[in-house]
Amino acid sequence: MKNLLFFVIIIFCLIQVNESLFNKISYSNIVFASSMNSREDNIPIIDRNIPSNIETATFAMGCFWGPDGLFGVLPGVIRTRVGYAGGEKINPTYYDLGDHSETIQIDYDPEKITYQRLLQIFWNNHNCKLKSSSRQYMSIIFYHNIKQRDVATQSMQEQEKKLDTKLYTEIISLTNFYLAEDYHQKYNLQRVESISGELKKIYPNFQDFVDSTAVARINGFIGRHSTCEQLKKEIKTYGLTEVSEKYLLNFVCQF
Repeated sequence: MKNLLFFVIIIFCLIQVNESLFNKISYSNIVFASSMNSREDNIPIIDRNIPSNIETATFAMGCFWGPDGLFGVLPGVIRTRVGYAGGEKINPTYYDLGDHSETIQIDYDPEKITYQRLLQIFWNNHNCKLKSSSRQYMSIIFYHNIKQRDVATQSMQEQEKKLDTKLYTEIISLTNFYLAEDYHQKYNLQRVESISGELKKIYPNFQDFVDSTAVARINGFIGRHSTCEQLKKEIKTYGLTEVSEKYLLNFVCQF
């Protein structure tokens, strides 16, 4: 009889433990799902529908801060990042660059913006008529495939004919691209801590912050690389608070 009573007590305890464990797991799953849904709701609209067909262009055209905003604000550009390329030194840094050049890398939707268009922006926004005195600030088109090489070569020939002068731009195959330090990425935006802080809350992982289309666009607007009209058209898709929207509109549209 005592053994039977002991057995019943053990079974009762096991049932209570299992119910408690089940409730904790269920509660944890609810909290996790709620957290995930909340995070997805915070993702800027412009970042939610990334096309599956993305191509990449890589250029060196002097200091990379300006080109990061110049290309990042363009409709059809998905993301940008700055780094070092063109040399043989492994793992270069800004203060130990070796034979690399400051470089901008652009992921874009070829259905919305063409490689030819990106090349035209490249030509129009730096001086490649003078030979750079520093490897750090070279003019280079890094091609990712034979098609890009041929298009870049033809584009350079047309540009030389148009300007009636020799251009000191190299066209070479991209071998390695080394991501620059965090403080170089989206440099203009990171200087406006109120807005960049909002976006870093949405993207606590810094690489996600760099890869955001919204971040690329806002960085370009703060660098004054696009128009008030474009900003007004897109600003509601950037995931900003009303205060930050107002700040950005005033900053861009007052000129």
